[in-house]
Formats: sequence, structure tokens, C-alpha cells
Amino acid sequence: MDSVDSIDKLVEIERQAAAIIKEAEDKASRILLDAKNKSESLLKDKLAEARIKFESDLAASRDALRIQTQKEIEDYKASLKNIHLNQTALSAAFEGLLKQEA
Repeated sequence: MDSVDSIDKLVEIERQAAAIIKEAEDKASRILLDAKNKSESLLKDKLAEARIKFESDLAASRDALRIQTQKEIEDYKASLKNIHLNQTALSAAFEGLLKQEA
């Protein structure tokens, strides 16, 4: 009977060990899943912050370019208005072109 009791005790110890291992595996899985969820949440938050910043920077750059382009166009128009046309030379150039066509 002693050997049967010894075997029963060993089987019980093995069952307890298996239960402890299973419990540890389950706990490790929960910890890993929790860490993964926290990591993904943090990544999502950081990406959202970066996106907001980049969209803001893009909008500011577009506004600056729009203002700069409008100023350059206005400056160019003003420079065109300040050009003095030499009517005599322009008429002579047109007459020369018309004579070449004829």
C-alpha cells in the first residue's frame, strides 16, 4: 500500500504542478495582452498628436506660401504698371513686322 500511496502523492504533486504552470501561463498571457493593449493605445495617441502637429504645420506653410505668392503677383503687376512704353518704338516694331508679312 505504501507504493500506491506514494504514486498517488506523486500524481497529486504532478497535478498541482500542472495547475501552477497553467495559472502562471494564464497570468503571463494576461500581462502580455495588457501590455500590448497599452502599447497600442500609446502608439495611437502619439500618432494622433503627430498628425495634428503635421496638419497644423502644413496649414501654416500653405498660408505662408499663399501670402508670399499673392505678394509676388501684386509686386509683378505693380512693376508692369511702372514700365513706360515707348510708343514710337512700339509702332515702328509693329510696322516692321507688318511689312515682313506682306
